[in-house]
Amino acid sequence: MKTKGKMKVVGYARTSSNAQIENTSIEEQKKKIEAYCFAHDYELVEVFVDEAKSATTNNRESYQEMMGFVKDPKNEIKAMVVLRADRIHRKLKNLLIMVEDELEPNGVAFVSVSEKFDTSSAQGMLFLQMIGSFSEFERKIINERTRSGRLAKAKKNEHAGGELPHGYVIKDGEISIQEEEAEIIKSIFKDYADGYTIYKIAKQLNKAGKYTRKGKQWSRSKVRYVLQNETYTGINTYNGKKEKNQIVQKDLFPKIISKQLWNKVRARELSRKEDDKYTEGYTL
Repeated sequence: MKTKGKMKVVGYARTSSNAQIENTSIEEQKKKIEAYCFAHDYELVEVFVDEAKSATTNNRESYQEMMGFVKDPKNEIKAMVVLRADRIHRKLKNLLIMVEDELEPNGVAFVSVSEKFDTSSAQGMLFLQMIGSFSEFERKIINERTRSGRLAKAKKNEHAGGELPHGYVIKDGEISIQEEEAEIIKSIFKDYADGYTIYKIAKQLNKAGKYTRKGKQWSRSKVRYVLQNETYTGINTYNGKKEKNQIVQKDLFPKIISKQLWNKVRARELSRKEDDKYTEGYTL
C-alpha cells in the first residue's frame, strides 16, 4: 500500500546464469532490500527480478523494464536499491555509465545495501568509485591467475580448460573419444575427401537427424570448423584467447582420424567462394 510523502524507490534482484558461489537467492536479496527500505522509511514500489541471467543487460527483460520505469517522471522514483552493485553491473565502467548517464539525469540515486553507499551524496558516489576500482582490480588478479594456471597445464600437456571439440568427452581429467560423435567426425572427413561439398555434408547430417552436441543442425561453418581442426589427428594447439600461446600438445586427444585422411582433406579444401556456389537457395 502506498503511503503519501514517502520517497519512492524500486529494488532489483538477480541471480547469475551459472551457479556461482557468490549468488544470493532472489528471496534473500528481496528480503534485505525490503528491510533496508523499511529502516529508511522508503516506499518500495516494486522489486524487479531477473533469475539465472547473465551480466549482459540486453538479455535481462526485467532490467530493461525497470530502467524504463525509473526514467518515467510520472512514477516519481528517487532511488534504485540493490543488495550488491554487481547484481546490476560487474564492471565499474558500465555501472558508472548507468549511474551518470541514466539515473542521475532523472534524479534517481543508486543504493547498495551490503556495500553501504548511496549516490545521492558526493561521499556515496566517491565510495562507489572506490569499491568498483577494488572489485575490478580483484577480478583482474583472478583472471591473471586463471590464465597462468591454464598456461601451466598446457605446457604440461594437460587439458587447459574450455569446451572440448565434437567427438570428445572428459572425465577425471582424462580425455576420451565419444564414439557416437566420433562417427560423425569420421564421416565428415571421409565424405569431404571423397568429393562431397561442405553444403552436402551438412545437409545429409541434418536429414539423418545427426545433430551437433547442442542438438542444433549442422551448418557449413560448423562442418568447415571440424575439417580445419587438427585435434582430430591427435595434435592439439593450445591458443588461449588472450595469451595466443600456440602450444602444441601431442597425444592429449586420442586420434579420431588418420594423418593420411587429414592430408587428403587439406589437398582438396575448397575456398569459401567456391563452396558457396553449391548453396544457392538453401539455408541451414
